[in-house]
Amino acid sequence: MILVADIGGTKLAATRVAADGPAVDLRQTPTPAGQGALGVVDATVALLGSLRQPDDIAVAISTAGVVDTSTGTVLAATSSIPGWGGTRLAALVSERLGLPTWVLGDGNAFGIGLSLEYNATNLLALVVGTGVGGSLIVAGEPVLGAHHAGGHLGHIVVPEAAGMPCPCGRTGHLEAVASGHGILAWYHTHGGDPAVTTTRDLIDRPADERSKAALTTGGTALGAAAGGLVNAVDPELVVIAGSVARAGEPWASALRSAYENTLIPSVSATRLEISTAGAETALRGAAHYVMRRMSA
Repeated sequence: MILVADIGGTKLAATRVAADGPAVDLRQTPTPAGQGALGVVDATVALLGSLRQPDDIAVAISTAGVVDTSTGTVLAATSSIPGWGGTRLAALVSERLGLPTWVLGDGNAFGIGLSLEYNATNLLALVVGTGVGGSLIVAGEPVLGAHHAGGHLGHIVVPEAAGMPCPCGRTGHLEAVASGHGILAWYHTHGGDPAVTTTRDLIDRPADERSKAALTTGGTALGAAAGGLVNAVDPELVVIAGSVARAGEPWASALRSAYENTLIPSVSATRLEISTAGAETALRGAAHYVMRRMSA
């Protein structure tokens, strides 16, 4: 069995996964981000330790940030976990638990999990929640990139986000208009009700024309970006996942319309799926990544 954790800015999840079975005993707890990097490491080790059994042979960790998978170090991250960039995550967890540990970026872990779920070895995944991440899976493996930043698909430039700040410090990126926070920011920038403070509140206001416009804008930007990526890399399947993927209409129609209108004829049959997959998908993907390394 593999012990697996998924570290997000607001939530920690952990489980155990066997090579031929589903996740076992999924546990979740709030991420103590206010305690900084070492506090988050302590909480992760405690959660994994509460699950540990004698037949556990390794640890797999999915985390936000740019990850050097060869060393298990978080190279860079946003401010959602203060000091997370530079954390020697694999070494710290391995020292505490006494098990070999691998670390993978959460978008790539999610992409591997989706490729298993859909039985697609060449897949483009866009994971849209608080931010926008994802993965390009080729022959069952994530494309990690020359600088370990492969999968940070939320930083494509899109016209809908012109002038809007992205959490990375730049402006005009997909994440600034298509993520949950981005949709909410667009809504407020264009005169939305200040009392609406969450994306869920916005989604639940179908009679509000500004909320419809915010959802349509985010869906359009995401669909066009997905279509442009398909034109460039030609996957067999595109999957949109994450909390925003549950937004429903008018977001979904705007997404599909922009996607279909962007595709060139040679890839126009490439299917796009909207998935409601949750934390277990990233956990399973991270575990599968480690299993392949251990069996190599």
